[in-house]
Amino acid sequence: MKISTKGRYALRALTHLAYSYIKNNNAPVSIKDINKKEQISMRYLENIFVKLRKAGLVLSLKGEKGGFYLSREPSKINLYQILSAAETHFTPSSCVVNSKFCKRTSFCGIRKIWQKLDEKIKEFLLETTLMDVMALHLIEKRS
Repeated sequence: MKISTKGRYALRALTHLAYSYIKNNNAPVSIKDINKKEQISMRYLENIFVKLRKAGLVLSLKGEKGGFYLSREPSKINLYQILSAAETHFTPSSCVVNSKFCKRTSFCGIRKIWQKLDEKIKEFLLETTLMDVMALHLIEKRS
């Protein structure tokens, strides 16, 4: 399974919003600030935030002190929600999502393994919140 740059960048960007949620009372964070800190293209971030907003994970505020902020507390946003918003699909094998991907899906035991792995990955992503990511990020920064 491979998470694309969109998924990875979405997690990195939302970590900044989670930090703002905790430290700055959920003050909006501009894409420009995230761009500077994370070295992610402004255009790429804009595309990602469109998806995150459509998924209801972030809200935006226009104006001089505007930017994006979390729609709810970081402990109520899980990694599955974030990756589902940013990614087209993220599974161990394409046959898990589309049985027409391979002619062997009706009798393939390996596909069943990929499906089980996909369930475990989904379970982990549903259990892991943005708050968990932020906490680990802050611990790593101190080390």
